[in-house]
Amino acid sequence: MLTFDNGVAVIFAASNSGGSGSECSGDLRTNVYANTPSAISVAALTHDGTAVTSFSSRGCMNQQHTWPDVGAPGRDIWATAPRGTAIDASTRTQGDLYYMSISGTSMATPHVGGMAGLLLNVAPSLGVADYHRDDHDFGSSLVGGDGTAAYGQFEDWDEANFSRVHEIELILELTARYDGMANSCEDGNDEDSCSDIPTECYVSATGKCHDWRVGHGLTDTDAAVALARTLQLMRDQDHDGIVDHPEYNVWDAYEIYQEMMVDTTIPVNTDRVRHSWKGDWNHFNNGATGAVYYTEDAHYVWIPNGTSRLEATFTATEFDSDTVQAGALQLSIDLAEDGSNDAQGAGIRQSDSWYYDLDVDESAWGQWAEFDISGQAVTVFGFIEDIEFFESRIPYTVDVMLTLDLSQAVDIQFDQRPDFYSDLNPTSPSDMYDASMDGMLTFTKPAYDQAGVISLIVPKETEGRK
Repeated sequence: MLTFDNGVAVIFAASNSGGSGSECSGDLRTNVYANTPSAISVAALTHDGTAVTSFSSRGCMNQQHTWPDVGAPGRDIWATAPRGTAIDASTRTQGDLYYMSISGTSMATPHVGGMAGLLLNVAPSLGVADYHRDDHDFGSSLVGGDGTAAYGQFEDWDEANFSRVHEIELILELTARYDGMANSCEDGNDEDSCSDIPTECYVSATGKCHDWRVGHGLTDTDAAVALARTLQLMRDQDHDGIVDHPEYNVWDAYEIYQEMMVDTTIPVNTDRVRHSWKGDWNHFNNGATGAVYYTEDAHYVWIPNGTSRLEATFTATEFDSDTVQAGALQLSIDLAEDGSNDAQGAGIRQSDSWYYDLDVDESAWGQWAEFDISGQAVTVFGFIEDIEFFESRIPYTVDVMLTLDLSQAVDIQFDQRPDFYSDLNPTSPSDMYDASMDGMLTFTKPAYDQAGVISLIVPKETEGRK
């Protein structure tokens, strides 16, 4: 449970038992509360958010009060793992020392909890809404035939104070992505045929598609933050932190927020872009079996069209006098992810760094290049102390710089991979750059036009609470 400053508690609930359509098999104890105004029920989706998992609890097809509200990734989610426990035993088999991949609705709900924190950060005025937007059954269900809800009905649901939802829930539902998710189940799910969502989706009181597997769909952080921020700017138009216009609500902001999300093309006067990151390579020596497990260090960099040269600097702290540690690490670079190490034999050692300079041809353009770390290390104190739980740890940095051929204009834009974040930023130009290339390289990225909100606000009469 999260309790906010305004005294409103929003509970993010989930359950790991799959139901199946109108039969409502499985454990629906959690989903019964999906319609509670103070709760947000979260369905577990696959890692990329494109389908519902086999273990996510479904609602009853013909009882809206059991349907989840939104969905978030819950399959193979990385989390920290406690050392020397039964959970740690699973971590070892996955090959990582400090993190493990876990599946469950318990892994989907933190995504939504984190989003709630972001929304409150950009819009501290969010609170209980003056409207009632959860779906509610009256007698016979509104969809799915003659089934009726298995609990008492509230005839005053649309007017009573107890049924007012929190604005965070409404924002999440209005901005969730439902397209392509109807009848989409992960492979290998034999419990759910995933073919019984009507062709014409049920439209909830939000005006958006809503079904008993994924709720209103995959949560969208960027869109939700944009809508929340738009509402905050409408309420606090002089940016002094005081709500001067409480009359504006989520629906007012929803009418204009989409105009604030624009693709912006930014020209830059350079022919080089850069991406860098830090990591911590380590291995775990299982003294009981002699097996050694290594950290997963894969990272990806987008190769834009026109890239002619890739320079990478890999720096690792391989020697540590405090632990008497020594190691030898190497960086592998797989252009176009074809399984080859294009950096093999190309590295030049410079002090504690390796420098790689690779030619890039157009076969690698418009694709991701995979970077990975491998090697060996030994820590003397590990043999003196607890050999089973003492690991070699080598911090490292990787700095990648791409040089582009600007004989013709190049625009950089790409979608993030669903399993991690990577970016490219302009950096100092190469020696080949001249003034004739100014503006030939551009970045096209989604941006939020905060300054444009005020010009779109329409004055509204103050209304009393319902």
